[in-house]
Amino acid sequence: MSMIVKFAATSLALGAISFAGIAKAESYTFAQYSAITPGANIEWKNSGSNGASGKSGSINTIATPGSSVAGSRAVAFSFLQPSISPYVNSVTANFTLFATATTTPAVVVGGFIVQQNIQGTFSFLSTTEITVGTNVFAIGSNLLSGSFSLASIGGQRSGAAGSFSASTTAASTVTYTSDFLSFIPTNDRDFGLALTSITSVLQATPTSSSTPTNALRTFKAVSSGSFSSDPAPEVTAVPEPAVWGLMILGFGMVGVQARRRARKTVYAV
Repeated sequence: MSMIVKFAATSLALGAISFAGIAKAESYTFAQYSAITPGANIEWKNSGSNGASGKSGSINTIATPGSSVAGSRAVAFSFLQPSISPYVNSVTANFTLFATATTTPAVVVGGFIVQQNIQGTFSFLSTTEITVGTNVFAIGSNLLSGSFSLASIGGQRSGAAGSFSASTTAASTVTYTSDFLSFIPTNDRDFGLALTSITSVLQATPTSSSTPTNALRTFKAVSSGSFSSDPAPEVTAVPEPAVWGLMILGFGMVGVQARRRARKTVYAV
């Protein structure tokens, strides 16, 4: 049994759909988002013509609850690090996600079902100007974007709630970019999306079999989620307190040197 399947079965059995996916205990959650309009904002599509018979599938954001066309969706996005959270707190962002799983039937573990081997990309782009200190970020600035491999969807079989998560491991990758943060110092990165109000339920065919031969059936859901790394990313949009301290010290030293030069000039006269 793979590590991802073990995680899904264990955490879901405990009744906890983790926002942090398979995050390590020391990971720092630096960003989160939530829905701001009612109705589904994400859809998993089975590749079969009937939405159930395909062995592959894709997951993407949808512009409106009634749509099945991939598109961006407005969400409330926040950074959580103290130095930037006052500036980016529940700002409206356009959320876009697209990912696929190829020839990967769902797996049943006990009463839970898991769709593995999902890879793709996501982005959160600002819909208004954002001012952080003296920096002004234009509409369309990259709040957070990423790519990932070997992500998974999991939940109770025939249930209406689940999770979509990914984490850096020896075999899988999660990468982040942002106009506001630097992820150069981070080693481990992960994310977890909670999927609620799933319609139709999490299921794969044959529904009566403990060994599905197809990918998850098509469903829509309301998503919200969080993003983590170890260690925390560096805030580049505004200097950290320690940087401000060094800047102030530097300004002070410049002033001292200027006064010394002034005094020397007077003595020379």
